[in-house]
Amino acid sequence: MSSQLRVERTGTRQGVARNGRGASVRFGPDDVEGSFTPGELLALALAACNVMSVDHVLTRRLGEVGVGGTVVTSKDVGDNAYVDAHVELEVSGGDVPDDAAWQELVAVASRAVARGCTVGRTLERPLPHTISIVRTDTKEQVG
Repeated sequence: MSSQLRVERTGTRQGVARNGRGASVRFGPDDVEGSFTPGELLALALAACNVMSVDHVLTRRLGEVGVGGTVVTSKDVGDNAYVDAHVELEVSGGDVPDDAAWQELVAVASRAVARGCTVGRTLERPLPHTISIVRTDTKEQVG
């Protein structure tokens, strides 16, 4: 299974990303209002994947719940790479379990994330990637 997304430049170091279902998101450097940096999008992808991965477990055991949270990343500026990310999910509502049942639920939910979060599983290993640069007027490959 593969997916294809489209990005287009809209200004200096900024643009818009779109999928085939009509969704879009603006990206750019951190001084551009109303946009996400690519690093923020990566962190959000991880957090969103965590939320999606625990959804079934939480609602099955607690009923309808609210789930939100934060993701914090650490960046090695010299190496220009993220070196750590921590997602903290917050659960509200539903049938409140006692402490022992909550700890069991946390363990089950953690396993669901480990098994079901594609983004997290991908970040745990190398993601080989390539780039091609083509001219649209000739479709000639450059580089």
